[in-house]
Amino acid sequence: MSWTAEWKTSQQVLSICGNSFKTVGKAFQDLMLRHGWRTGAIVPELEVETRVVNTEQYAQGLTWLQALTGLLERMQMHRDPESKKVLQDWLKEREELRAVTKNLFNPHFGSIFRTCHNPTYFSRRLCRFSDVYMASISCLLNYDLSYTFYPRRTPLQHEAPLWMDQLCTGCMKTPFLEEMAHIR
Repeated sequence: MSWTAEWKTSQQVLSICGNSFKTVGKAFQDLMLRHGWRTGAIVPELEVETRVVNTEQYAQGLTWLQALTGLLERMQMHRDPESKKVLQDWLKEREELRAVTKNLFNPHFGSIFRTCHNPTYFSRRLCRFSDVYMASISCLLNYDLSYTFYPRRTPLQHEAPLWMDQLCTGCMKTPFLEEMAHIR
């Protein structure tokens, strides 16, 4: 099949009508793989999300939430009554902070990209089917035509991430990781 025929096929597969996409079929995915095409997505809601993420209130809330979670992980091994009381207070504060950061996005359902600590179904699908996403096509004006977008490494659960609370306390070790290494 010639390139022209493939292009016409891809236009049919995309079902382009004016400015909107209707469907993306398997034939399009085949063309992407065969020709090394990359995909991008326009997500207008990202503008609001980005505005919230860039506020000082959100940045401070998220930083403290991560630090508090790290403290909770370390504190839970202490069993004395005073430690248990501190743990309960921190758990309450953590839940309140999670609600506050969620409500910064939308009081009814939070962010369209995250539900609590996990990505939403929309977010997972977006990342699976698009190589890059942005709020508007005009966002590309900030990049040179020869700019390459490189994929980010996502740490897996068994890889110890370098969270701020670990850096602040100087602890770069996952608790009990060495003790559990012999378990098969």
